[in-house]
Amino acid sequence: MSELKNKRSWHWLLTVPLACLALGAQAAEPLRVAVVGGIMLSGVWAQLQPRLEAATGESIEVVSMGPKAHVVPAFAEGRADLLVIHGGSETFALQARGLGGRVLPWGYNEHVIAGPADDPAGVREARDAVDALRRIAGSDTRLVAFRDPGSHEGVQRLIGKAGVMPSPDWLLVDETRDHHAILGQASRQHAYVVVGAIPLARGRLAGEGIVRLFGGDPLLRRAFVTLEPGTAHPAGAEARAQAARLVDYLVSPAGQATLAEADHAADGPWIYGVSNGLPVITGEKSD
Repeated sequence: MSELKNKRSWHWLLTVPLACLALGAQAAEPLRVAVVGGIMLSGVWAQLQPRLEAATGESIEVVSMGPKAHVVPAFAEGRADLLVIHGGSETFALQARGLGGRVLPWGYNEHVIAGPADDPAGVREARDAVDALRRIAGSDTRLVAFRDPGSHEGVQRLIGKAGVMPSPDWLLVDETRDHHAILGQASRQHAYVVVGAIPLARGRLAGEGIVRLFGGDPLLRRAFVTLEPGTAHPAGAEARAQAARLVDYLVSPAGQATLAEADHAADGPWIYGVSNGLPVITGEKSD
């Protein structure tokens, strides 16, 4: 009987550590993340991810990257447990379906005004983006109404603030089939256009004689958000907890400092933190 008790004791001593190891292995599963392409293109994510992992102890696996058409389905189909994207209609739709849960802004990118290098409207000398729009509308020049969501929202906001009336005399229709060709149209029509600072700087947008002329106005910034799993999302309990821990850190003062450090390491500014007092613009109409 004593020998049997000893065997049982040894069995228990071996089983408990093995069970703990099994639980540890399960907890060590990486958090699956889908990240919209601009964050990758800027180089900020490559600098940010290892810093987030070191600060939180969470392992991160990027399972989808690129345009919204790629990353949104990855999250909706349960292949990703955290979505990092611009705030807007896609995140609202996911929440309405129960697939998306808590959404938090953590930073924002910038749009800029590009146009002819000779700058006939004097946009380079503008005090702010509203003044730049007034210069374009009040001169013999044109602005292409780019269909890109961020550009469209920014231009509509500026029109409202500037108090100018959109007119075909100065506001041109976007005629492109491929949004990468927008600067080509601006070049042909000797026109201005509002575009993302990141794709312009990284060479994803190009047009002969078209250069960056004005930037730095918060009215032309658009929020990046994190979207956690909702009640209808197939994410497990541990994945949900991992996502919440990562997001809570990212939006904290320490996380925002980490973002600033990563942005600097990527030769920014590319992504501006929400803790610096500047307004975060997610697509709402201006006053």
